[in-house]
Amino acid sequence: MARTMNNTLSPLQLAVIMLCARCFSMMTYFPYTSSNTLVFMLAIVASTALQGLLLIPAAVLCSKYKMGLCEIALLKSRPVGLLVTGGFFLYFVWDIFITTGTFAYFMDSYFSNQISRLPAVICAGTAALYLGGMGSSVLGKCAGIMFFVFAFFAGILILSAITYPDITGFHLAQRNIPKALAGDISGEFIRNRELVMLVFLLGDVKGSKPKAVYSYLAVKLVILEALLAFVTLVLGEFALATDTPFFYLSCLSNSSVVERYDAGFMSVWTVLALVRLAAVFHCCGRCVWILSGGRAKSAMVLSVQTIPAAATLYLLSKRSWKGLAYLNESPWLLVCAVGVIPLAVMLLRVRRRKVEV
Repeated sequence: MARTMNNTLSPLQLAVIMLCARCFSMMTYFPYTSSNTLVFMLAIVASTALQGLLLIPAAVLCSKYKMGLCEIALLKSRPVGLLVTGGFFLYFVWDIFITTGTFAYFMDSYFSNQISRLPAVICAGTAALYLGGMGSSVLGKCAGIMFFVFAFFAGILILSAITYPDITGFHLAQRNIPKALAGDISGEFIRNRELVMLVFLLGDVKGSKPKAVYSYLAVKLVILEALLAFVTLVLGEFALATDTPFFYLSCLSNSSVVERYDAGFMSVWTVLALVRLAAVFHCCGRCVWILSGGRAKSAMVLSVQTIPAAATLYLLSKRSWKGLAYLNESPWLLVCAVGVIPLAVMLLRVRRRKVEV
């Protein structure tokens, strides 16, 4: 791990890393909701606006100091800096565990009866480790290529699926709309775990930090709304009745060249998983390096990254992963990591030392 990693990402590169991570979550599964599509789309808008408000302290702080949040906290107070970095480290270890296990679970459950969990975890983890260890700049460039592949595939998928669009799924015939909207806002907010990586990597941006944050939020909002609308046009009420609407859309899509696009879906979904996992590995390794004061050895960083990934194999082998795959985490954990901690670091004052004459 290089000793300095700041000022290596453009705002666009950071945005596409986060978009790849979010699109992987979107393509994996949708949480159960009793709402209709239009209410859910309104919830996505409200959730994105809430995320924009929470990210203001991090964007302002990193713009002022030109460094990452953990480095800023260490600059102001070493104990607070170590505490903040340790908190991010624990979150990324948990994220590695959840992302690796969920990837293997859904691949085994929906895509292939021939590939076992162990090769899936080993292949994905090895590739992600290699990519994550190459630096944030290389990760940003690779994410740009992968996001282009996703956009190209999504365009083909939509054009191949929409033959007789059905607009009857767009309505507000919903019982207790405020309650349904509040539930969907909370559910959609929880699914944006990549925001923690966004806050952590914000110091690496060599351009405008607020531009990186809000360009990501804007593009993400457009993508989510557009794809959800297109899925509803094809699947109707079934769009939110299943937890894997985009997978079913790929099964229904066909053209004169390709009969079904589920194999393409699996390929694109896999490369997005690699980018997301590589980004989490990268952030976790950076936390270890910061906590050790730059003295961490490669073997130590590698073990910290691989242990949570390998820990998923036990639950996967016992067929006990479903509860974690569909786990709804508390939104307050994400609120604290994304908004409260940067705000606390911003309000923390540096104690000036007395100058002896």
